[in-house]
Amino acid sequence: MNGSMISSIPMFVCAFWSVLLLLDVAKNRQPAKRLLLVCMVAATLLYIGHYIYFNRQITLLPYSDTIYCTMNLAVFPLYYLYITQLTQPCQERCRRWLWLLPSVTIGLGVGVLYAIMTPDETQHFIISYLYHNDTSALTGLSRWQWGLHLLAKTVFALQILPILILGFRKIRKYNEAVEDYYADTDDKSLHKMKYVHVAFVLTSLLSLLANALGRAHFASSAWPLAIPSILFSALLFMLAYVGYIQQFSMADMLRDNASRATSGTQPEAHADAQPEEDVIEQLHRQLLEDVDDNELFLRSDLKISHLADYYHTNREYLYQALNVRMGVTFSEFINRHRINHAISLMKQSPELPANEVAQQSGYSSLASFYRNFKAFEGCSPKEFLKQQQRDTASLSEKN
Repeated sequence: MNGSMISSIPMFVCAFWSVLLLLDVAKNRQPAKRLLLVCMVAATLLYIGHYIYFNRQITLLPYSDTIYCTMNLAVFPLYYLYITQLTQPCQERCRRWLWLLPSVTIGLGVGVLYAIMTPDETQHFIISYLYHNDTSALTGLSRWQWGLHLLAKTVFALQILPILILGFRKIRKYNEAVEDYYADTDDKSLHKMKYVHVAFVLTSLLSLLANALGRAHFASSAWPLAIPSILFSALLFMLAYVGYIQQFSMADMLRDNASRATSGTQPEAHADAQPEEDVIEQLHRQLLEDVDDNELFLRSDLKISHLADYYHTNREYLYQALNVRMGVTFSEFINRHRINHAISLMKQSPELPANEVAQQSGYSSLASFYRNFKAFEGCSPKEFLKQQQRDTASLSEKN
């Protein structure tokens, strides 16, 4: 495996997803997908800079190094802006873009210095610092250029931790909101993105180490470059794939709320309002009795707003009854009833196919049925039936 092939892997991965996302955005025009597209394009440009560097195309380096310094500081903030667009679309947009101010400022500074440096200074800086990490002989503008590159490394290190922490918080709060509003969360939650974020944490540590060592450390041989190149390619592929298949965002939830608000149903309670205790207690009792007795959980597209309409109340009261009194989310409450119903069906008719059980229990997706069954019972429906058969056989032997 040669250096040219290794250094081109992440470039082609990012370019591939940039094209797919461009086609998707042209068709669907989703704001979050647009930001993911920008993130992938920035990553493509970053790894084009890598490719030029590791293949020693010296004449192109002043341009590619400027792009590299800019995009290296832009990819993480763009990823964070993508997460923000998925989870908080109404946040002040002007303030969001301040995350990109360091990359634009430092990238512009690097480009200006390359433009005013003499060819000899540029050549000396590239050979001495970029390829051999030697700063002892740098003077004048090349010394300033080294200072900007050092600043870029420092900023890169400083931006990782807040982006990762804030990203985790946004994903967690978004998932909580989804589980408090929808019974079926499989195609709406960001659980897959959470795992990508974990991978991002681990890879960012490697990225931080590679950035601290400098590209010169990997320029002498192809093999030291192979590990970060393959890991970054896998992470970027995973991030782009999960983002590509993610069709739901907070904007869709807000539209659901808006459509209910304009449909003549009872308005929501203010978030700061304190519901009366007797109302919450009554609603708590009704939920425990009615949801099972009237089989409200069998509606496949059930949302908390449907229950609010059913009880002529609002989401805040239901939130207090479910989350505070029972200690469960709306999704957990409904799916517990669905799985109990599915277990009853399976005991009564063990020959019933899994898709029939799922459908009759309120699930529109067999995958969602399996996931929830595993979450609540700790085994698959098939394993559950086998255990039931063993228990029945064991009981028969004893009798």
